[in-house]
Amino acid sequence: MDTIKITPAGEVTRLAIDDEHKLAGTQTAVGGDVQTISLTEQAELVMHEEAKYAGSPVNPVAMKLLRHFDIALLPGDQIQGTVLLIGFAGGDWISVPESMAATLDFLGHPLTKDAS
Repeated sequence: MDTIKITPAGEVTRLAIDDEHKLAGTQTAVGGDVQTISLTEQAELVMHEEAKYAGSPVNPVAMKLLRHFDIALLPGDQIQGTVLLIGFAGGDWISVPESMAATLDFLGHPLTKDAS
C-alpha cells in the first residue's frame, strides 16, 4: 500500500506499507495507536491518537490540508506528529490516490523523495 508521509518538519515523502500488515505498519509510521480523519471519500489522514499528549510538534502541512478540505477541529486542537495520507475504499485502507500528491503540490508541499 502506497502512502504519503508528512512530518512536522514539512518533509513530504512516499512510504510503502506491507499490505499484509497495514495496521502495524501504519502504527509504526505515526508512532503509536492511530486515529483517522476523512479528507475525502477516497482519502484519510492517519495520525497518532496520543501525539498531543506525548508532546509531539505541530504538523503545519497537515493543518494546511485540513483547512484546504474545510475540516474544522475542536477549539485548541491541532494535528501533531507525523501523519500519513492513505486511500480508503470498501471499508479498507488502500494506496493513496494520486490526487492527494497533486493537492500537496498545489498547496506548496510537493513530494520530495521516497521515505526509507
